[in-house]
Amino acid sequence: MEPVYAFLEKDGSPGKVHPLTLEDMKLHPMHSFWYTESYFFIAYLESGEIAYLNLIVSNMALKRNQPGLTLTIITPQGKRLTSERTFAPEELKLEQDRFSLQIGKNLLSGDDKKLALNVLQADLGLQLEFSSPTAGFKLGDGCAHFGEKKDILYAINYPAPRARVSGKISYGGKEIPAQGWGYVDHCWYNANTTDFEQVWHNMKFFSDDATLIVTSFNASEQYAGKLVGLAALVDDQGVILATTDLKVSEFNRDHDRVGGRNYPRRVVYEFSAPEGGGKIDFDSSKVVEKMDVLEKLDRNAATKALKWTITQFIAKPFYYRSVGPAELELKLKSKTNKLSGRASCEVIFVK
Repeated sequence: MEPVYAFLEKDGSPGKVHPLTLEDMKLHPMHSFWYTESYFFIAYLESGEIAYLNLIVSNMALKRNQPGLTLTIITPQGKRLTSERTFAPEELKLEQDRFSLQIGKNLLSGDDKKLALNVLQADLGLQLEFSSPTAGFKLGDGCAHFGEKKDILYAINYPAPRARVSGKISYGGKEIPAQGWGYVDHCWYNANTTDFEQVWHNMKFFSDDATLIVTSFNASEQYAGKLVGLAALVDDQGVILATTDLKVSEFNRDHDRVGGRNYPRRVVYEFSAPEGGGKIDFDSSKVVEKMDVLEKLDRNAATKALKWTITQFIAKPFYYRSVGPAELELKLKSKTNKLSGRASCEVIFVK
């Protein structure tokens, strides 16, 4: 089995929390055909909508470093509205002295504590601000390296880690004031994802007191199926802890006819660090979104450039997103308490 080196310092020691630099937030273009980089924003609104944006730059499109935007709004009634568009590489304009990405007439800009979206695609629009009192961070070098040669790279960092969301969204010819909480990440990799991952489990929890971010996936059999990921607990003063000591357990798995997968109706996330640890036992049965990714792309076979929006999966990938109330149990040094809030759980089957 090949080794995995996840979120360590450059000297190989355990990773520490580091503030984001401008270079961390910018693009990291590579020559690999599989190079893909994304900026992902999701907002959970008090009015009941879920709105998210994925900006992806990839070499798997028709041209090197080709950008595209996927914009999705899920209505309070559960209707999924989405728009996807690719752009010519020259339509992506970057500022050198600050974080600003302009794609056509769409703009993402700000810094590691406050990010603004001004995006309009088809009849869907997001004019949102993601504002966090806590600065963005990465753990260790921000990377997971795979194999003795460390030639496979997956990197992630977290701008605006305790984001409140404000602004407005638009769909169906109407404009809606937006208030709520959100999540942002920025990741990139240089290999076919099936070479290093199998199943993703991601948890985002928000309460008045703290935010918990869990990003994790089971590595492929070549890497012994190792759980690769991190858990970060953040409040308004900073990052309380960030750790790779993480356990994800599935329960009550039922076969989903649409996805052809055994989806867990309950997922337990546990994490531990020198500062303490915690657990969320989440009822993941309230699925608000599920989708067979390749089937969607197959319907757009004439626009082959869309295939860069995901990796060339060996089997059909399928994902589920569930949202609901959650309770975070914390044990920090001598203090034990429970926080009540809202959470989103994402399970993505890669293979």
